[in-house]
Amino acid sequence: MRVIEILREINMPQDVIEYYRAEGRLNEVVKIPEDEEIREIVEAFKCLSNPIRLKLILLLSKPHCVCVLARLSGYDVTLISHHLAKLKKCNLVKAKPVARARIYVRNEEFLRELFTKLMVFFNVKISAT
Repeated sequence: MRVIEILREINMPQDVIEYYRAEGRLNEVVKIPEDEEIREIVEAFKCLSNPIRLKLILLLSKPHCVCVLARLSGYDVTLISHHLAKLKKCNLVKAKPVARARIYVRNEEFLRELFTKLMVFFNVKISAT
């Protein structure tokens, strides 16, 4: 929907319309992200809002097993396993069995998609400096 259509629909005063005209934004199309896209981002951030899970994501710049992650983070193996399961459910990490262990790695593809969506939603441009 264009800004001018919204302003007319909600009966905005002329001075507000003039503001948008002066900014050259009357014909700007406003797009609202789909609810499913918003939900996916909210779930990922909920998952990352826990300090232990955020620490695990940072530690997983290289693949590690649960025992190494527990030692590095200073937390119990069962607590680390619990948080890794939550991260996996949120699609933030992947696991693969190796011998009797599970090796965890960040889901780089999902993280790239997540950050790309955020940049689009917030209209953030990355410039080479």
